[in-house]
Amino acid sequence: MKKVWTYLEENLEELLMVILLAAFSIVMMVQVIARNIVGGGFTWAEEVCRYLFVYSGMLSAGYCIRKGLAIRVDAVYNFFPRPIKVAIELFAKVLTIAVYAYITVKSIGLIQSTTSISAAMQLPIKYVYMAIPLGMGLGTIRGIQDLVKYCKSGFGKEEKK
Repeated sequence: MKKVWTYLEENLEELLMVILLAAFSIVMMVQVIARNIVGGGFTWAEEVCRYLFVYSGMLSAGYCIRKGLAIRVDAVYNFFPRPIKVAIELFAKVLTIAVYAYITVKSIGLIQSTTSISAAMQLPIKYVYMAIPLGMGLGTIRGIQDLVKYCKSGFGKEEKK
């Protein structure tokens, strides 16, 4: 069981994104084949692809944090001495966690107040909007993990850059 937990802790976002993008590709391929062979596609395929893509994009937030793929202007950052770099890095990590947590909490209210239904599949839109707290919640968790790792490493002394 510990191996499964370790694997999920290290690869959860990647695994989910691969599954979602594979499903996206399969639905899109089936739609293209249906249009070319049968002469007409499925009314729900575009919606399913859109929603799979949205979920994949939102889940990538945690993946980007875990892999250290945050956007930063290194040209300016590298001019600062180490203490200022550490302060900037800590501020950026805490700000990221705060923003992701805020979006997570606020999006739950959005989901609760949404009553719309999708056009083709008649799916409640709240299920689509659930991508926001899931993705931002994972991003918050990964951000906290990243902050703890950064602090334990002596504020970046042990990290390979």
